[in-house]
Amino acid sequence: MRVLSVEGLEEVRRLRRERTDWGFIEKLPPKLKAALKYYIETGDFRVAQEIAGLDFEDFRELLRRAKVPVVL
Repeated sequence: MRVLSVEGLEEVRRLRRERTDWGFIEKLPPKLKAALKYYIETGDFRVAQEIAGLDFEDFRELLRRAKVPVVL
């Protein structure tokens, strides 16, 4: 498992913020909007998925539609 430095984590967060379709996110219901914003800021897929109340595949599809990059 690879561990990122603080700078690396900030770079990944910056990429998620810059490449995301914020117009799409702002039109979503509050729960989904909150989940995506949480994921963008933290990168914590599981907690964001729980906030959204979606299963893995549906949350992954939501990320794709919002153009949120999933950086591993």
